[in-house]
Amino acid sequence: MQSGLFTELENKIEGLIEEVELLRLEVSELRQSKSALEAERENTEQNLERLLGKFERLKESENL
Repeated sequence: MQSGLFTELENKIEGLIEEVELLRLEVSELRQSKSALEAERENTEQNLERLLGKFERLKESENL
C-alpha cells in the first residue's frame, strides 16, 4: 500500500516539475516578446516624433 502511495506521489511530483519547467520556458518566451515589443514601441515613438517635427516645421513655414 505504501509503495503505491509513494509511486503516486512521485508521479505527481514529476508532473509538477514538468509543469514548472514548461512555465519557465513560457516566461522566458514572454520576456523575449516583451523586449521585442518594447523595442518596436520605442521605434514607433521615434518615428512619430520625427513626423510630428516635420508637421511642426511645415506649420512654422506657413506662418512666415
